[in-house]
Formats: sequence, C-alpha cells, structure tokens
Amino acid sequence: MNRSFPVHGILGIVALVLSEIFLFRKVEPFYSWFYCFAWWSYILTVDGIIYYLKGDSLIASRTKEFFLMIPWSVFIWLIFEAANLSLKNWYYINLPNSMIERWAGYAIAYGTVLPGIFETTELLETAGVLKNIKTKRTVFSPGGHGVFVLLGILCLASSVLIPEYFFPLLWVGFIFLLEPFNYNLRGQSLLRDIEEGKPRRICLLLIAGLICGFLWEFWNFWARSRWIYTVPFFERFKGFEMPFLGFLGFPPFAIEAYVMYNFISLFRFRRGWEESPYRLSPHRRTRTLTSLLTSLLIVTFSVLVFLAMDRNTVDSYYPRIEDAYWIDPHYRKELPQVGIFTLEDLLRKTRDKQDRDELALRLLIPKEEPVQWIEKAELAQLKGLGIENLRLLEGVGVVSVRALATEDPETLYKKIEQVYKGGKIPSEAMIKIWIREARKKVRSS
Repeated sequence: MNRSFPVHGILGIVALVLSEIFLFRKVEPFYSWFYCFAWWSYILTVDGIIYYLKGDSLIASRTKEFFLMIPWSVFIWLIFEAANLSLKNWYYINLPNSMIERWAGYAIAYGTVLPGIFETTELLETAGVLKNIKTKRTVFSPGGHGVFVLLGILCLASSVLIPEYFFPLLWVGFIFLLEPFNYNLRGQSLLRDIEEGKPRRICLLLIAGLICGFLWEFWNFWARSRWIYTVPFFERFKGFEMPFLGFLGFPPFAIEAYVMYNFISLFRFRRGWEESPYRLSPHRRTRTLTSLLTSLLIVTFSVLVFLAMDRNTVDSYYPRIEDAYWIDPHYRKELPQVGIFTLEDLLRKTRDKQDRDELALRLLIPKEEPVQWIEKAELAQLKGLGIENLRLLEGVGVVSVRALATEDPETLYKKIEQVYKGGKIPSEAMIKIWIREARKKVRSS
C-alpha cells in the first residue's frame, strides 16, 4: 500500500479536535453549531480512513452518490420527525432565534444521518469485522413477504396512533414494510443475505447503529442546541439525554435507514451507495423531469415538516440579553459595556457576592437588583427552559429555580393548563424534567 492519508480526512481530524476545544471555550460558531461540526468532521475522518485502507471510499470514489445522499438523509429523517409530532418522544431546546439559521441547522444536521451510519458500516467492513461469519440458509416464501409488509404497516400505524405503548415499533416498521420490495425488485436486500446465509451486512449495520447512537447522544449532550427525550416509562435513568434502554433502538434504526435508502435506489436503476451497486447501469440517467419532481418533493416535505417542528417540537430558543424582559431596557443596553453579552455571561460573572456588588456599583443600581436578574436568568437557562416558558411559570407564581424545585409535576401542569387555556403549554413530561433538574441544582448548591 503506497497511499497517503487524504486531505479531506486530515481536515476532518483537525475540525473535530478544534470543535471540541472551541465548544468548551464557547467560541462561535463552534459553540452554537457544535453538533454539526462534530458530525461532519467525523464523516470526513472516517471516509479518509476508509480510503487510506482500501483506496476507495464514498466521498473520494463515489462523490456524486455522497452528495445525492445528503438531501435523501434529510428527507428520511424528517419522516421520523413527522412521526414525532404524534409520538412526542423528543423536543429541541436552545435553538437559534432566526428561522433561516434554524432551518439551515436542521438541514445540515439531518444531512449527516445516512452518511454517518453508512460510513461507519463501511469502516467496519474495511477493517474486516466479522469477515467470516455465516449462518444457515433461510428461505422466505412469497406469503412470508406479504406477512412482513402487513407487519410493517401494523408497526407504523400502531406507533403513531397509540404512541404511549407502541412508540418503539416506529424504529422497525419500515424494515418489514420495504424490505420485501427491495428483495422482489432485485435491489440490495437483507432478506437475500439471510437466504444466502450471509448475515455480515446486518451485523455490521447493527454495530454501526450502536456506535452512531453513542456518538449522537454524546455530542448532543455537550451541544448548546440539542434535543431532550420524554420517552414514556424510561425517563429517570439516562445515558447522556437518552434513557438507557433507548440505546437499543439505534441498531435497528441503522438497518431501517439502509432499507429505506435501498428502496429509494430502486427508482434509480438500483444504483446504491456501496461499491458494487454504485456501478450498476452507469450509462442510464434519471430523466430531468423526474429529478425536478423529486427535488420539489423533498423541498416541499422539508418545509412542511420544518414548520410543524417550529410549532410543536421546538420548545425554546437560545435566550439572549435583549430578550431578558425582567431587566430594564436601559440596563440591557449597558450590560454588554461591562462584558456581559449573554445570560450565560451574567450567571458566570456573578457567581459570588463580590461580583454581584461590583456589577451593581458599575451600573449604579441597588445591590438587590442583580440578585433578581440572576434568579430569572437561572430559571431561563435551566435545561433549556427558555424565555417563553419562564413567562408561563411566572404566570403561576414560579419565579426561581428554588421555587420550581418545590413543585409537584402533575399539580404544576394542571395549574398551567388552567391559567393558559387554549394556548401552547409544556407537556407534563417536560415539566417533570424541569422539576427534576431544579431539584438537582438546589441539592448541588
């Protein structure tokens, strides 16, 4: 082997290291966009390693497929975001206030889903993991394929219609629904692998799903803009933000993503992202009209789901100094002049009494006033609670983290529901998270 490590792989390593450093130093744009920086750096790094090991990789050798995969990655993940409008298993906090920036963030982040899974799978394959694994051949009859399709429909319908009990079935439903079509239309098929006694690809996808799941949760945990889970029955014991049992959903999701992308490939003359399928029908081209209609479908669906997410799944935006309505507008303008540009700055630079007294002296205000500012800022910053939810809590008499810690989740939810009839209010699951975090903060202080 006489290959040098590719430039894009080196770029990925450097970007990943810098992203981690700048995250903890809160340097923009790495602080606000850490999750996107981390994942795209990982994809570049892994692809570079793959190319170095075997001289062929998705980015370096199948470049068109890589860039085509990105919008399909957004489309496929948004199917799950649409389902979450019913499931309500996760919500987003501390998102950018600007819709343009927020929507760009959605697209850039969701564009990493398929490349992340598939690059990890190919790395495992290139490294020779489970190279000689074999199983007994198992043949599925056409009737069995029909049962799979019905099972897939049942899984997807029940997960959306009765989400409290059947939400996990969303992460396997598309496997049963689409895999028989992949098999019968001669696409890349995991059923065919099972029939031939070759389970390696399935196993590698399962492992890749677990690896990516760990990285999704690890990098999400440290990011400023991130998601929080409200999964029924499993709220208390978590690894990062994910309930421990929830990690079991990532391996089948990797298989599901693979099956869904292979189903899409059926309409592209069965060309796929792997080496052999990528070279199928090299001279056949998708018609221009088909490409335009497909692009219109992806864009339209994305816009509709983005709008629905903004209304239903996004719980809070990053609280800015200019949004701190409890601080007199005159002093909001003065705070940047004393080095306080964000609510985080306010909390970090007023940790002890001497700092608070110094701030009061510099702004020529009573010493008690910064204390009141800080109480509200702490509450707004608590687990991404945000400005709008702070207003809701104030409306029912909760004005500090300590006050929130004394509340009962069910009672507080009913109180908010009664006061804000007909308005958008947090779910009881969200309130439980806030109260649990408030109690933790009070105990630690």
